[in-house]
Order: sequence, then C-alpha cells, then structure tokens
Amino acid sequence: MNRLTHNLGLKLFSLAAAFGLWLSYSGSRELTTSLPVSVQYRNIPKNIEISSNIVEQVHLILRGPAPLLARLSASQLPVVIDLAEVSRPGTNTFTISRVNVGLPAGVVLERAIPAQIQLRTEPRISREVPVLPTFENPPDGTGVSSWQIVPPRLTVVGPKSRVDAIESVHTDPVDVLAVPEGDEIRTAAFIGDPQVHFADSSIVVLRVQLAPAAAPAPPAPPKP
Repeated sequence: MNRLTHNLGLKLFSLAAAFGLWLSYSGSRELTTSLPVSVQYRNIPKNIEISSNIVEQVHLILRGPAPLLARLSASQLPVVIDLAEVSRPGTNTFTISRVNVGLPAGVVLERAIPAQIQLRTEPRISREVPVLPTFENPPDGTGVSSWQIVPPRLTVVGPKSRVDAIESVHTDPVDVLAVPEGDEIRTAAFIGDPQVHFADSSIVVLRVQLAPAAAPAPPAPPKP
C-alpha cells in the first residue's frame, strides 16, 4: 500500500486539526496581562545566608494571544533566582528576564515589577544563647522565687550580623496559675528575628518555684 495513502483519513484529520489550532492562535487578538507570581531562591551556598529582606512576589507583565494567556497560572510561572554563582558574602543584583521564567512559546515578557531583586548575603554562623522564661498571671501575694530551664541554652543559626545581635531567646508566656508548683511544663523558645532559626528543636522544659512576694519596704522616717 502506498505510504502516502496509508491511514489517509487520520492524516487528513490531524492536518486539519493542526491547521485549525494554528489559525485560532494566529488569528486571535494579542492581549497584555499582569500576573503575580512567587519568587523561588535556589542553590543557596551552604556557608551563606540571605540577610536582606526577601522579595516573595513579582508581577509579570505578559503579552501574547488571548487563549495562551488565559491558560497561564501563577503556580506554573515562578520567578527563579539562582544563587549558584554567589561564591562570597556581599550584595548581588539579579535582573528578571525570560531566563528566570519558564514562559511558553508565543508569550512575551514585557517587564517585571520589580525589574530587579537585590540580595545581601552574609556568612552563616551559629551561636549558643541563654533561654529566659516569660511569666504571666502570678498568684496574688506570691512571686516566682526560682526557675530552671532544660536545656538552658539553645543554638541559633543565621546571617552573622543578625546572630551577633541576639543576646538571648525567651519562652512563650507561661501562665503561672496553670502550672502547679514544682511541676514541669513544655514550652517553646522564640527568637524574634525571621532571618534566624534554631539549629535543633525550640522546645524546652520549665520548672517553677513560687514564694511569697517580698513586702514593700517601710517608708523612710522624715528628716528632722
């Protein structure tokens, strides 16, 4: 059988479908749209931390045929910032272009807002800091006479300037009325800096001892 006529009906249908698809796109009106997309940071060197504020979202101004634009979703088009070439701490600027976005053929990136992302990086360091308790609702006439936290110190990790600024971390507020004297309570320590994290678990065990609050000192006698 002649190869040209083998499955002729299927071939003609495929050709017509391809032509119709081309015609629909070539004849469709081009539109411009704005699409908010997330920013992903990849290949961050293990010895480096981002210490500047992180841009989490970018608006892409896209131009293309209406059917193509209608099918685009933000989850399909993250802006990818690749830090593989960052070899030392410092400031680096990344210009957002088509290279950073996996756009389908036929869709043009007019511009991004912001058009550039500037990151400041620092050496990653770790340091042990003491854990301090935070109390609330002490019973009337009593106060916390002593407390113990296990472990008493936790290791924090992050950009050098931010880790150096942390002198201690505090527990979540502990309601003294809800903790029987001598009992233990598990609670979490809180750093307070979003760029710094704990090397391990932030859970600590707190033991509390109560005692009568010290009476206020009597007023001093008037001077003669």
